[in-house]
Amino acid sequence: MKHIVIILASLFFNSCCETNNVIRYSMGDVVITRVDECDKSSFYYGEKSSNESGVIWVEYSGLNDGFKGYLKCQENGKVILFSGDGYFKTQNLDTTKLEYKYILAHERPKVGGNVCYINAATNYEKEDNVLAGSEVKVQY
Repeated sequence: MKHIVIILASLFFNSCCETNNVIRYSMGDVVITRVDECDKSSFYYGEKSSNESGVIWVEYSGLNDGFKGYLKCQENGKVILFSGDGYFKTQNLDTTKLEYKYILAHERPKVGGNVCYINAATNYEKEDNVLAGSEVKVQY
C-alpha cells in the first residue's frame, strides 16, 4: 500500500510539470506572451518565436513560492513589468519595447486601465484584474 501511494504521488507531481500554458496580454496592437512551464514563467514582447526584444522570466518551486507583479502598457507601445515578489531575470531586453523594474510595496501601480496584475496563480490573477477594471485583455 505504501508503494502505491508513493507511485501515485510521484505521477501527480510529475504530470504537473508536463503542461505548457500560453497566456497573452494585449492592449491595442501590443501583445505580451507568457509561457508557463513546470516551475518557470517567461514573458516575451510579441510572440515567443519572435523574441528579438528579449525575455523576462521567473523561476519558482515549492508550495509557497511563485510570483506577483504588474504589466503596464504605455501609449508608445512599451510595456513595463513591475515585480516585488519573485526572483525575475532578464536576457537581451530591448528596453524600448519591454522593461523590468523591481519595486517595493509602496511603489505598486494601481491596477486598472492600462495596468494589469500578474500572478503565478492565474485564477487569482483573473479575479483581481476583473475587480480592478483592467482594460488589458488577457487570453488564457
